Amino acid sequence: MIFSALFGLNSLAIIITLLIGLYFYLIRNYKYWSSRGIDGPKPIPGLGTFWQIFSRTLGEINMDNYKKFGKIYGIFIADRPVLVVSDPEIIKDMNIRDFHLFVDRNDFETGDPINDRSMFNLKSDEWKKMRSIISPTFSSGKMRSMHPIIIDCIKRLDKHLSDKKEVEMKKTMGNLTMDVIATCAFGTQIDTYNDQKRSEFILNAQKVFRGSWRVWAVFVLMQISRKLLEWTGLKFLDPTAQKFFVNAIKSIVTQRKSEGNTKKHRDYLQLMINAQNKTLDTNDDHEVVVDDKSDEIYGATDSLKYNKPKGDVSDTDLLATSLIFFVAGYETTATTLANVVYSLAINPDCQQKLYEEIRQFDGKYDYESIAQMPYLEACVAETLRLYNPLTAVSRIAAEEYTIGNTGLTIPKGMIVNFDIEVLHHNPDYYPEPDRWNPERFMPYNRDKLVPYTYMPFGLGPRNCVGMRFALMEAKTAIAYLIMKYKFVKTANTTIPLKPKKYEFLLTTGPINVGIEKRN
Repeated sequence: MIFSALFGLNSLAIIITLLIGLYFYLIRNYKYWSSRGIDGPKPIPGLGTFWQIFSRTLGEINMDNYKKFGKIYGIFIADRPVLVVSDPEIIKDMNIRDFHLFVDRNDFETGDPINDRSMFNLKSDEWKKMRSIISPTFSSGKMRSMHPIIIDCIKRLDKHLSDKKEVEMKKTMGNLTMDVIATCAFGTQIDTYNDQKRSEFILNAQKVFRGSWRVWAVFVLMQISRKLLEWTGLKFLDPTAQKFFVNAIKSIVTQRKSEGNTKKHRDYLQLMINAQNKTLDTNDDHEVVVDDKSDEIYGATDSLKYNKPKGDVSDTDLLATSLIFFVAGYETTATTLANVVYSLAINPDCQQKLYEEIRQFDGKYDYESIAQMPYLEACVAETLRLYNPLTAVSRIAAEEYTIGNTGLTIPKGMIVNFDIEVLHHNPDYYPEPDRWNPERFMPYNRDKLVPYTYMPFGLGPRNCVGMRFALMEAKTAIAYLIMKYKFVKTANTTIPLKPKKYEFLLTTGPINVGIEKRN
């Protein structure tokens, strides 16, 4: 009995000692920011400041932290210190002037090659190689040639809408953007309104970007222990969605390769196949000169001068980059289009002004015409300000770096989050920030915009590679639909939209609007 009692006491003491040791191990870095005079939310063992996601949306978290701690503060992912910045000058320095020191987005490695080899996660020279392969997809010459294909996709949407009185816009615009990305980037038609395959593609694309316990668990475990993450077998991407898209892409690639030279494709996927075969050809990727002022709002894109990339493009590279291309091209543009239509429906005066502008072009929706519609551009730009899909983007320091005149030096390997949510909703930069007001982005008001406070596609050389394509798709769809239909609010229209918790992309409940044919 005595032996058993002593054994029990010893076991309890060991457990308590281990728990105490684990506690101090988990909090070992939590004085990092306070010891440097940097404020921030209070971390808890294991999660760091990640506990905040259980109570609010990411956008609300960012705004609350900014109001409490200012334009520079520190957070923790598990026990890893991360700097958060919403100062425009510092953002300019890190993303443009000193971009060579902040090329990489992160150093997260999940052990899943499909995730780790995607363009979003590639590092340094490997990212530059992949960017040089993909960028020709978005030359103005190629986009102009793809524009009629986008019009055909919009006409299929028009046919679907023709007998509707009320529409849920997120689903509707998701049908359109999946149709566009499948056709323009992969040369594959999916009947997104009737075909059974439509539901499979949409359902699996939604799984990739929906927040879940698995996504957040992987995010935290990556910081605590890579070995622990590998032991759990958890994947960042939903396994069923990943398998679906990998198989779909493999099928398309196999078909392309079996065709040989019998059929000429000029899309994203063919560029990847050509690069894999070391036959990359950019001779027809000339720029078409149009009077497009969008760079004044979104920033410059690539110079579109390419050298043949060095190194091999593996099957994994092709699949990883294609998967993110597929689902990102679907989700973010669909969200933006749904929010533009919603904003026009609850702002009928703005919708009428846009209709009058588009009507001046006598029903022309060609590549050159949509570039000359400033109010259309402003409507899309303001929607991306108010409802940007991403709340923040990150970069990682390639070496020790002193931040401006703050006196703060960050070490090599530190992640810096640039807070898009705070920039876009700061009343110092955008008066009445919660009001949708396209006038902010009209040419006669652009001199009032504070530089480097607007970054819906990121900023600098590592901004979104598909930015110009997404803008062309969105503007073309809105111009076409506004000429055919008037969108109105109904009893089922939620005002204001309510973002959901636990999502790492902006996600709201249903976006219902009424639809009326114009005479």
